[in-house]
Amino acid sequence: MEFGTEIGAVQRRMAQTQEGVGRRKATFEALNVAAGQHILDVGCGGGHLLRDLALSVGTEGRIMGLDPSEQQIKAAQEHCQDLDNVTFSQDSATELSFEDGAFDSVASIQVLEYIADIDSALAEIRRVIRPGGRLAAVSVLWDHWRFHGPDPELNDRMHETFKAHCFHQMLPLEMPEKLTRHGFVGAHCTPMGFLNNSLHHNSFPYLAANVFTHFAEKQGIAKEEVQSWREQLDEAERDGRFGFVSVPVLTTAIAA
Repeated sequence: MEFGTEIGAVQRRMAQTQEGVGRRKATFEALNVAAGQHILDVGCGGGHLLRDLALSVGTEGRIMGLDPSEQQIKAAQEHCQDLDNVTFSQDSATELSFEDGAFDSVASIQVLEYIADIDSALAEIRRVIRPGGRLAAVSVLWDHWRFHGPDPELNDRMHETFKAHCFHQMLPLEMPEKLTRHGFVGAHCTPMGFLNNSLHHNSFPYLAANVFTHFAEKQGIAKEEVQSWREQLDEAERDGRFGFVSVPVLTTAIAA
């Protein structure tokens, strides 16, 4: 998935929905943040978590935001422009340029499933966390990320097509074993599933539908069918049949 100008803007709005705020709060709390810490956010997006962290660690702390998208970095810089303790990098997550043990903790919200070589990324993340430091990562169980309401056949085809948007559909199921293998202990998964029945314009499913339809067209589903699917969502909401379900999972672990 490319988070360029259009989709990146939608992603930043999704981060500000109630569900996005909830994921960020859970991640923040799992890091056990303290003044003076150095923290890396892998896939910082528009910088919402960066700002929370930077205000918490104070002037003696440092927050590093890493993202491959230049547009996302620019948005995060603007969001954190009044803070002197935030810096940015476009490093690859599989080849971090930081020294061993450079960070007290690492956060990553819905990013790891988009990295093809996830094992290399986890090895690098472990390398840059000091012993005893924490990892808090949110990934989605994509088999359970689903819109309900449109024609079942079309709805199934749309969801099947969407599987191509990331490399790892069910990464949380694999994370504990992978983290143990890469030098972490105490790996623990906490599901944060939610159901949303609304398509108001600041709802998570309304914004997710924009990403969903954009990707479907890119993957070759006819524009008329994509438009029909979107209209069926609105009809289902009016009839009281609409629902959207997602199961993000917070995985935490400690560097051994």
